[in-house]
Amino acid sequence: MQGGAHNDHGPLLTGLAPETEYRYVLQGSDAAGAIYRSDVVTFTTPPAIDSGLGANIATSATITDVSSEFSDTFAAANAIDGNPATEWSTAGDGDNASIELDLGQDEPITAVAYRTRQMTDGSAITETFTVTIDGTTLGPFPAGPYPVVLDEPTTGQILRFDAEQTTGGNTGATEIEIYGSD
Repeated sequence: MQGGAHNDHGPLLTGLAPETEYRYVLQGSDAAGAIYRSDVVTFTTPPAIDSGLGANIATSATITDVSSEFSDTFAAANAIDGNPATEWSTAGDGDNASIELDLGQDEPITAVAYRTRQMTDGSAITETFTVTIDGTTLGPFPAGPYPVVLDEPTTGQILRFDAEQTTGGNTGATEIEIYGSD
């Protein structure tokens, strides 16, 4: 924890089932080694929601260009692996972060998502992004937890996602998603 106490945590929990109760215990220690442990606490996940967007077709895309990668652990492939617990981090690209995907053939595209990574110091957050589909740029759109439904569905093969406005630093994404019609 870089020598300091932290009391604001936002862990990403993956693989949870809808409408299921989970139990957890929090544990930590202080600088002197004293261990602190909470009582058992529970939470229940909400019901599953059908977004109506269909399958995320980015997971089968090929990455054809990337502005940079911080390391092999933070490779661009993490942005399209379907696992929000992994992430792509640039090597300090800030507003110049970009990633280009090839879907292999023309596909219908109705929505896109750029789920930003972030550092605890408030850096590395992509606030807005653009997507260029076969040469036509759309956006800027807000990056975040929800897909952006395009005003006009389109068709394309090559999609380039560019960070438009960021908080600087090692920007990147936990997931980039592309949705087409079912």
